[in-house]
Amino acid sequence: MFSHPPADRPGPVEPVVPGDPALDDRWRAATAGWRPSSIRPSSVRTGEPDRVRAWVRHAWEDLDGPTARTGDDDDALARRVRDLMTVAALFVLQERFLAVAAGEPVPAEAPDPRGDGAPLDDDEVLAVVRQTWDVDPAEEGTDGFAAELAGFLQDHLDELAEEVRERLVDRRGPTQVFAELWSLEHVDELEPADEEGRPPFPLSTDDIAWIVSGVPGPEKHAAWEWLVR
Repeated sequence: MFSHPPADRPGPVEPVVPGDPALDDRWRAATAGWRPSSIRPSSVRTGEPDRVRAWVRHAWEDLDGPTARTGDDDDALARRVRDLMTVAALFVLQERFLAVAAGEPVPAEAPDPRGDGAPLDDDEVLAVVRQTWDVDPAEEGTDGFAAELAGFLQDHLDELAEEVRERLVDRRGPTQVFAELWSLEHVDELEPADEEGRPPFPLSTDDIAWIVSGVPGPEKHAAWEWLVR
């Protein structure tokens, strides 16, 4: 129906990222089909894509996990779309933070989650659009509607990345969020894990203190200023 049809959605092919077992099914549904391009290339280059995914799950549970436990949730479609877009926004957030921390330009726009992340089918795209637009059913499937939709998801994801940054800083405090994001590509600043197999997040208070009290180079200062702006 749309100008950028989603790819086939494959099933999960990797172990579930550590987190609340009660949320494993929702995590799988929100991330099935994510491709390597959804993780910043430098994270792959430094061998830490698993750490990035672990942080995204940890942050996602903090933002949306409690809702899953109340039993008073949206229908399955709305819940999957919300989960998927929150996960996509967290990938964008960490990508932008790490770009600033590396002294690189912040990506000018968010990716289209249909092409660069977990694919959305037509019903799921419309569920996102209807959160903001009153969609005229007569327009669906027309060339004009597809053209309008082309940039909507990217604009929406761009705004959502800012929203999740603000929510995380508000919930956890800037110090913890900064330490978590900084650790994604600076594992050398963490203490060796005391327990084999311990999940990478949450960070210990010692790790947080070590990161934020270390020598603040210009990149670290710039990343802090970007996070708390």
